[in-house]
Amino acid sequence: MTTKRPDAIITDLDGSLLGPDGKVGKRDLAAIRRMQKMGIPVLPGTGRPPMRTRPLAKELGLELALCSNGGCCYDFAKEAPVFLTTMDHGIAQRLMDWLLAEEIPFLVHTPARTYRSPGAERIAKYDTRCREERFSLTPGMSLEGLEILKLLAVQCDEAKVAAQAEAIFSEGELAVCTSEAEFVDFNPAGVTKGSGLRRLADQMGWQMENILALGDNFNDRTMLEAVGKSAAPANGMEKIKEIAGFVTAPCGEDPLAAAIDHYFPGLLDGMDGDGTSCE
Repeated sequence: MTTKRPDAIITDLDGSLLGPDGKVGKRDLAAIRRMQKMGIPVLPGTGRPPMRTRPLAKELGLELALCSNGGCCYDFAKEAPVFLTTMDHGIAQRLMDWLLAEEIPFLVHTPARTYRSPGAERIAKYDTRCREERFSLTPGMSLEGLEILKLLAVQCDEAKVAAQAEAIFSEGELAVCTSEAEFVDFNPAGVTKGSGLRRLADQMGWQMENILALGDNFNDRTMLEAVGKSAAPANGMEKIKEIAGFVTAPCGEDPLAAAIDHYFPGLLDGMDGDGTSCE
């Protein structure tokens, strides 16, 4: 059923809401402000862990974020997780040992820290997005006791590494996907943005058919397929644009506002730069 306003709006960050400069466009920012004034939740749906999502969420005044590809929903107003799904330590250890043996640099994401393997001390496109305290994986270090949300292989041939991992680990052990060039995401089995959004929608009472989602890459696919109103920016992967209900403006050119205009005509009419009416 189509309504005049969404129950919620969820948007990927890198390559979607954020432009090449890492910033939110002026009209998108105003649209988010308008939605907030109307009581419509807007939340990031990102592969980033909570600590790397916090600065932008705080800047935009967003309370909730679906982080780690759906493995964690974090409430920044309460500074506490709404839910989180962590990786089995035995599987995480096997994955880490394999990545180390193959000399593939990687990161281990936990809610509070990111640990870096040898070779991942500096990652240009990753490090420019958000500052964080760096923790190194030491030789022989055990992952036991860590709340592991995701391992992220970096600076690699993403298609090759993903295919190799899928041949070693079953779907019942790991969820494997690529999120952008040179990055492969390893999440706990069954964890996707789509499954995480369904879980959150159940808790919040949102109807999936009345949620608007924006995403550009393969880790966004399940999220776009799960909602009733999906959009991909023009710069998105071709296969993702094919499944999206609407191809919106490219990142950096206010794709979120254009998607809202498409699915909910008039909702942004008369909007000023701060999201208020200029009438």
